[in-house]
Amino acid sequence: MKTWKKTAIIFVFLLVIIILQARNPNIKGPFQGILGNIVNPFVYYTDKTIGFFGGVWNGYINLVNVHEENDELRLENGKLKLDNSLLTEKVSEYERLKKLLRFREFSKLDSIACNVIGRNITGYLKYVIIDRGAEDGVKRKDPVISYSGLVGMVSEVYADTAKIEVVLNPGSNVSVMNSRTRTVGIVRGDGRGKMAVDFYDRLDDVTEGDILITSGLGGVYPKGIIVGQVDNVEAAETGLFKNLTLTSNVDFYKLENVLVMGK
Repeated sequence: MKTWKKTAIIFVFLLVIIILQARNPNIKGPFQGILGNIVNPFVYYTDKTIGFFGGVWNGYINLVNVHEENDELRLENGKLKLDNSLLTEKVSEYERLKKLLRFREFSKLDSIACNVIGRNITGYLKYVIIDRGAEDGVKRKDPVISYSGLVGMVSEVYADTAKIEVVLNPGSNVSVMNSRTRTVGIVRGDGRGKMAVDFYDRLDDVTEGDILITSGLGGVYPKGIIVGQVDNVEAAETGLFKNLTLTSNVDFYKLENVLVMGK
């Protein structure tokens, strides 16, 4: 009985294989005839199975290679972005220095080009630090300008750096002149990021928008440097003077390059 069952199972199995061979014309192999009908399906599906797993493995290898290539491309892209950023900054610095040099050539004044390496503009005592000092010829009370206007005066000098007291500092005093009416006054920082004008003639017809420049009086600042633009005029009913406030054309919060003017 057991032998009969085994024979029947083998017969059915072989019959199924032959039917697969007959119904699937894609099944081909090296054997012909009945032997081919029996063996070729094994060869065919074994080849398909090996091909499937071979394809999966190749896909995995290709995926790993793609990830590696993506990592290399990301690294290269990061380097290009960094190079572009550095180049853009160099171009910006070149443009700023070119404006300063044009200003220096126009003014015909001896000056030293400097970079701002530190600043304190938000506190009560407002100043910037530059990267030139006594070894470069910088001296106390030297005027400091940018191409936008007056920055301040050298207050402390070290070997290779110097501290600049900016005109926004409440302790600064700059003799100024209205470029339109030629009336003079004294400018100091108001402690709020602008400048106040003291001792300005009440009878002068100063208006908002007037430009105030250094007057040349006092011997510290040469005449003609822009200090700021009048943005408010308070007409005093009594007394001898008007109260003015100025806004500087210099952006002290973004100041990067200045000129120290020799005497």
